[in-house]
Amino acid sequence: MSFKAVRDQDASMRLLGNMLRRRRVPNGLLFWGPGGVGKRLAAIEMAKAVHCREREDDACDVCLSCRKIAGGNHPDVTFLAPVKKSRIINVEAVQSMTALASLRPFESDWRVFIIQEAERMGVPAQNHFLKTLEEPPGNSLFILITESPGVLLATIRSRCQRVRFGTLRPETVASLLERTRDLPPDVAQSIAAVAQGQMSRALDLVDSDKREVVLAVAKQLAEGGDPLGLAEDFASRIEQRRGQIQTALKAEIDHDALKEASREEREEQKEQQSALAEALIRRDIMEYLYLFETWYRDALVLSVTGDVARVLNRDQLDGLRATKVGDIDRKCAAIEKARIYLERFLNEGRVFRDLFLVLAD
Repeated sequence: MSFKAVRDQDASMRLLGNMLRRRRVPNGLLFWGPGGVGKRLAAIEMAKAVHCREREDDACDVCLSCRKIAGGNHPDVTFLAPVKKSRIINVEAVQSMTALASLRPFESDWRVFIIQEAERMGVPAQNHFLKTLEEPPGNSLFILITESPGVLLATIRSRCQRVRFGTLRPETVASLLERTRDLPPDVAQSIAAVAQGQMSRALDLVDSDKREVVLAVAKQLAEGGDPLGLAEDFASRIEQRRGQIQTALKAEIDHDALKEASREEREEQKEQQSALAEALIRRDIMEYLYLFETWYRDALVLSVTGDVARVLNRDQLDGLRATKVGDIDRKCAAIEKARIYLERFLNEGRVFRDLFLVLAD
């Protein structure tokens, strides 16, 4: 795939290619920008390029190293991600990573560590990681991926080469949707507008019923529907989705291998599964809140300007015109408050009830 696979990030990919060409790859890279725009893909391509022996400034995609990394089984490429319900990268995980970094690579000249959701490192973990960045062991490359670089310690940011990722162009998202999901051009363009340049969001909007659910709730609230009943139904939907995710993850477990694992390994796998399930449901909830936010934002824009070109939900103009604008600032503030409360693991049913009461005004 190589760096060409990362769409609409030409400047960032040129920067990485120049580092490789000049043999000036830093020990720390900070990939930051919105979600779903290619940061993780770029990190994998960078890992391939660093290990590739056929090309100097990119991955060849043909050699054994490139194929191993693409398949996720190269011994010198390690991924680190949040675990447990708290979604935190703790100091023990960082210590294990830095201990591995101090060892010689198995097959190549480099060890590459890709830290996903790097902002989820706790302060003790960040402080321990900072010591490693100050005195990096040999040819170790740490690629931090984050949407919120400001959460990281300033000293960590200063010791990493920052690589900024922007949103994708709407036409890029629309064309990818047409090709990968066989959507008509008008539908693809509408989804691309709502996705705001994030391909992962666009695919989720196509593959799930999130948007349809939000549109239905907004319509019922506009027609005077009971906000308490709607909130209860919505919370039940979330709980049902949580059960579906947990069932799907359990089905992926290799039970034969689990029987031979130690107690500690079984507990670790259980924690990782729980963490992944919680991360997936949290992502779903935050996407619902984003869709509510775009809906009420569009209702205000349409009522004030009448300019359809500024509307994201362009295929829902009749519904937007029928939506009570009311105090949009209060509604948007309620959505943001709900986002904060849910991040703090407050009772979901209560949070949705309070939110829907405000949205119904």
